[in-house]
Amino acid sequence: MRKRLSLQISLAVSLLALSAGRAGAEGLNLGWDDCPGGAAYSVIKTFACNTNVGINTLIGSFIAPAGVIAMSANEIVMDVQTGGPVLPAWWKMASGQCRAASSVAGNFNFTAGPFTCYDYWQAGAVGAMAWSIIPFAANRCRIKGVVALPSGDPRITEIPEGTHVYSFKCNINNARSTGLGACAGCGDEACIMLNSIRINQPVSSGAPSIPLYNAATVQHVIWQAWTTTDPIYQCPVLTPTKSRSWGSIKALYR
Repeated sequence: MRKRLSLQISLAVSLLALSAGRAGAEGLNLGWDDCPGGAAYSVIKTFACNTNVGINTLIGSFIAPAGVIAMSANEIVMDVQTGGPVLPAWWKMASGQCRAASSVAGNFNFTAGPFTCYDYWQAGAVGAMAWSIIPFAANRCRIKGVVALPSGDPRITEIPEGTHVYSFKCNINNARSTGLGACAGCGDEACIMLNSIRINQPVSSGAPSIPLYNAATVQHVIWQAWTTTDPIYQCPVLTPTKSRSWGSIKALYR
């Protein structure tokens, strides 16, 4: 137990050191419970898998690049990789899988907190998140999301370069973690990587969409721990996703 705790602390210190070196650069951030700088922010989430109630909240944010004059939507792609060779049942969240599709859900309302970063959406955005497998990747899965303001919404405005902006909350609940019918693998270690956020702007604005792939501070977090020394399964080994069109993402939710 002490060895595992020591590894977790060492990892947290390493990630925070990386954060300090990159602070202020445009790009992506991912954290548990808040964006970097918040009192609740963490890169490691541990859960005893002893209850089926409650949620674990991933928060995605970004430091705005130049050229955001009218942000209307974000397209989000995250990958989950577990420490073993096969994805556990607990991380399978869709119809026909061990855990229901509702085990992962998007939340884009920051009016009740946290308040560390800028709440651009101001409770006006709608969206969703969904889980999917990754073909030919036995120990990985993907979570995709879309969040958008309605067309013509007065909240569609510019974001000054360098502003740290909330993009999404991704809630992963604790259903089927223990007891009769529990899904195996809740306690298995996992690495969660925010691969990309695409900032979309209305065609009428004349401004292009802007994809972000790289970390501003830290774009990956840990579930339970990350102790594997196998070079095949290091965290992160995930590669950025290819650019996709706004239409192809929206089709996931029709």
